[in-house]
Amino acid sequence: MNFIEASIFILLIAILFVPLATRFRLPLEIFLFLGSCIISLMPGLPVINISPIVVFDLFLPPILFSAAYFTSWRDFKFNLRPISQLAIGLVIFTTLTVALAVKYLLPDFTWSEAFLFGAIVSPTDASAATSIVKKLGVPRRFIVLLEGESLVNDATALILYRFSLAAILFGAFSMSQAVIQFFSMAIGGAAIGLLTAIFAEKVLQQLKDFKAETTFTVVTAYMTYLLAEHLGFSSVISTVVGGMYFGIRFPEIASSKTNVSAKASWGTLMFVINGFVFTLIGFELPIVIKNLGNYSIFSLVCYGLAISAVVIGVRMIWLFPSAYIPRLLFPSIARKDPMPPWEFLAAFGWAGMRGILSLAAVLAIPHTLPSGAPFPNQDILIFLTYCVIVTTLITPAIILPPLIKWLRLTEVDDRVREEANARIRAFEEVIKSIEQIKMKEKIPDKVVTEFCDQVQRKLKVIRTQLEETPYSMLYDDYFALKKLTIRALEAERKTLLKLRRSGEIRDEIFHNLLDELDIEEVRARSLRV
Repeated sequence: MNFIEASIFILLIAILFVPLATRFRLPLEIFLFLGSCIISLMPGLPVINISPIVVFDLFLPPILFSAAYFTSWRDFKFNLRPISQLAIGLVIFTTLTVALAVKYLLPDFTWSEAFLFGAIVSPTDASAATSIVKKLGVPRRFIVLLEGESLVNDATALILYRFSLAAILFGAFSMSQAVIQFFSMAIGGAAIGLLTAIFAEKVLQQLKDFKAETTFTVVTAYMTYLLAEHLGFSSVISTVVGGMYFGIRFPEIASSKTNVSAKASWGTLMFVINGFVFTLIGFELPIVIKNLGNYSIFSLVCYGLAISAVVIGVRMIWLFPSAYIPRLLFPSIARKDPMPPWEFLAAFGWAGMRGILSLAAVLAIPHTLPSGAPFPNQDILIFLTYCVIVTTLITPAIILPPLIKWLRLTEVDDRVREEANARIRAFEEVIKSIEQIKMKEKIPDKVVTEFCDQVQRKLKVIRTQLEETPYSMLYDDYFALKKLTIRALEAERKTLLKLRRSGEIRDEIFHNLLDELDIEEVRARSLRV
């Protein structure tokens, strides 16, 4: 089995297990892990020599850009203090504590190697945790903090990772120089990311083609990363800033068709990237285990479980003091942002799953030192990283659902009311604009009246969602109308398929009309109005 075949195999496993993951609220990464295990056990695997630079430069930009794009800037700004404590303070604390644990368990490790491993396993992966907790009705802030932490801690962890790696490769490290370099890299990276995104925005406005526009969003992710990398700034922060800027501006400048295309394309791209990274680890594991012949499997598993326990425990230890102490020292923080309940912090502590970034980081370690000697302890670094990822994926996946229910950490979902208010404001603006268009374009009164009647009917239905008992006869009538709409769309689709098969319409016409039906059907099948 070659690399392409193995990647297809892992993606197939992930796709087939999507219904199971959805039903039992499990992260899809668990099934990717199972696929990588199966691949690693297959005999006759070829040796895959992929450049460490390729691992980072190929996989990291879209991972970071996508996460940043879907981050709410308003929520991120409001929660900047706790996000910073988690994404900077907790990452540094985790790196130091894990380094101490590794140095104690494995005395052969140098301090630089121990710190390198700490940096590798310090960043969390929000996608795995949110796939569980979003369906459990947790407070919105739980999700906001989880995603904000994961976004920024990637930058902190990878900067620490590069400093540790440089200390191993070149044998020198200066704390004062590292601090200065940290801030210069961060500020420079943010500036490059913002400027590149603004330039990309101007280009995007000139394209006027949804395929080119969608592709250009991917190109932008790589531009922000690679440009900062070549200029010596933080490519991670550059990509994150560029992604957040695009998340704010892209819906304003892109066409509806581009928005739909880009969202679908990015979701598919991230799915495929996850499959490729887990395929790489599947190919690496047999070689790693073979090279770890000096250790017994039992001792390796014990080391992996011990360090995983440290990773989980450090998060628990950090959360409570970091929540209480700032509010005790600065009453203004407590007034603006009251102390979250202990149940919130306890559940949040179990949501620190590790994932694709840690895998990419450990696979990006060079195989040799500048002297030509093998990179020290590389195999056990890969094995231990794999253990931490697996443990922090499976353990919270089992514990979080019953824990959240036991702690009663749920809140009334106000998304329906928020969405209803937004729709009402939008429809009211529609009615105002129709009156203006009627006068300007000289549209017949009959056409305007019929259109406004449809809008008013929808508006009345939406307003019922703000009442205590929204399911009125009017609401039932609306859903009856929705059923008729879906049935009509199905009839149109069958007719188009029939006309295509008989040759009465060309494929080009068929696909144009089918695109319209698809968009209408997605809207019609929505559970809400």
